[in-house]
Amino acid sequence: MYPFHPLTVHVPIGLLLGNAALTALYLWRGDRAYATSAFHCLWLGWLGTLIAVASGLLDAARQLFGPQARPDALGWVNAHALVGLAILVVYWQAWQRYRRAPTLLDDAPARRGYLLLLAVGAVLVVLDGWLGGHLVYSLRLGVLP
Repeated sequence: MYPFHPLTVHVPIGLLLGNAALTALYLWRGDRAYATSAFHCLWLGWLGTLIAVASGLLDAARQLFGPQARPDALGWVNAHALVGLAILVVYWQAWQRYRRAPTLLDDAPARRGYLLLLAVGAVLVVLDGWLGGHLVYSLRLGVLP
């Protein structure tokens, strides 16, 4: 069976990092269209991340408990999964903050917490991408012989 997780991760990564870039553009230029686009990237990226985490859990179970089990990769897979879950939590909080207060970016004290969530989320996305790359390119998990 082909692993579906690699097919589901790239779009959410682009959307969530695009959210940070569009938010920065809004803060720099002040054009409300950037803030609206950033919000759409945020919720679409979160939904895509949910799909990526679900497909990752299925692929990991198949890889770790299937006929060619890889117990040496269990710690790395767990770290990758935990960071993926943390991404869901952080971006859910950011999404809810913005949804409840759409003018949040115009209020300096209120936007600090939101921007902190976006910064933490972006770092987690990059870290999780690195962990996934390590699983594939170093440990050769999910790579056909």
